[in-house]
Amino acid sequence: MDIVEWCRLHDIWYLKIDLEIPDVCISEAQAVYDEGFFVPHRYGDGDGWESASLHGFVPDTAKDTSMGWHYTKNPSGHGFSEENIKWGWTEVQEVAPETKRWLEDFPHKTYRRCRFMLLRPNGRIEAHHDQDKNPGRRTIAAAINLAFYQPDNCYLRRADTKEELPFQNCTGFWFDNGVIHEAHNASDENRFHFIIHGGSNRERKDLMKRSLAKQFGNDVLKEID
Repeated sequence: MDIVEWCRLHDIWYLKIDLEIPDVCISEAQAVYDEGFFVPHRYGDGDGWESASLHGFVPDTAKDTSMGWHYTKNPSGHGFSEENIKWGWTEVQEVAPETKRWLEDFPHKTYRRCRFMLLRPNGRIEAHHDQDKNPGRRTIAAAINLAFYQPDNCYLRRADTKEELPFQNCTGFWFDNGVIHEAHNASDENRFHFIIHGGSNRERKDLMKRSLAKQFGNDVLKEID
């Protein structure tokens, strides 16, 4: 079986990425905030959950992709179809050049949405899953969630078991967003994360296998194709 199937079978909903994230990503996330790029992400004003796209999309009639930072949902969430948009780096790259450089070295061939995610002090993300078109779908490969700055008294957890994802500063996880999950920032600091969506390739699959073995031991690879 493949890794996605193995994780689903064993109810594994996160997998720590065996990859170093540079500390500069913390200061660049703060710079994105200071420059006013964050916009309300999903539920509207008031819940403290905001985002800014470093790599995103614009209508295919636009001259370039620089203004795509404010499109943070899926294209359909902004009234676009996949056929009438184009993807690329946004204006945010000017204040987050090292984060962009790190992503260019990350084992992906293509990127879709790559977003700085802000949860303000006392901000909440209500219980939800991210598989609206496929309810109940479980895949550990759905999203990559990087914690650039994770304050104390701040969690992302499953809504059913209350198990928290063990974030620390500059750690990353493959995250099964088909699990119903919720988050709360009970601190007095901003929480800065980063979410990656993009196409897979052999290098990313090798990284996932290495990360799986580091978390669960080399013997688990005997069960993986």
